[in-house]
Amino acid sequence: MSDKEKIDLRQKICRGLKTSYENLLRRKAALDQDMVFADENGMPRIVSAKEALADYLKNKNK
Repeated sequence: MSDKEKIDLRQKICRGLKTSYENLLRRKAALDQDMVFADENGMPRIVSAKEALADYLKNKNK
């Protein structure tokens, strides 16, 4: 596998992960559910999916 093929594969995987994550946020937001994230100390932090989706979309284009 050439270097270009490896780069293309990584980019495709990264796009797929981002799409999957956004779909998860949208689905949970539509169902009015929460997301659980780890804070900077590794402790669980519960955030509404609507808030998480809004933050994600705000920072998506940066």
